[in-house]
Amino acid sequence: IASLSLVLAACSGDKEEKKENTNEETTTADKKVNPAGEMMKFYLSISQSINEVDADLNAYESAKAEEALPEGADLKKMQDAAKTAADNAAVKVEELEVPSELKDHQESIDSALNKIQEAYTMKSEALAAEGEVVLDEANAKFEEADAELNKVLEEVELEGSSIFNEVSL
Repeated sequence: IASLSLVLAACSGDKEEKKENTNEETTTADKKVNPAGEMMKFYLSISQSINEVDADLNAYESAKAEEALPEGADLKKMQDAAKTAADNAAVKVEELEVPSELKDHQESIDSALNKIQEAYTMKSEALAAEGEVVLDEANAKFEEADAELNKVLEEVELEGSSIFNEVSL
């Protein structure tokens, strides 16, 4: 009986160990995420974060493009609101954290985010300066970031897109 008890105890211990190993494998398998899915979620979070705060900047840029900017105090008020929106967008981009699941693309994503933040800073500075507001350099910087993000999208087998278009609506 004592021998049988030892054999049964050893067998049940093996079963528990196998069960624990299986649970560990399942947990590890669960942790293996699809980088494309993670990148898509993160990519969408970029535009969502910016769109939360950039409406006044978009209104200014749209009016400028249509040559429909107001004059005098109304223009100053619109530029001030656009400047604040650009500042807020730069902060939102700075607050973004790249998910650990995208660590293989961390450097490229960080570079793109830095360029987006720099583009908003450049827009803010242009809006604060005296004279005509020129946003061409800032938009070019943003397009550089777009190209970098598109490269990452393609690396994880997603179609390219344009953050610039998504946040300029």
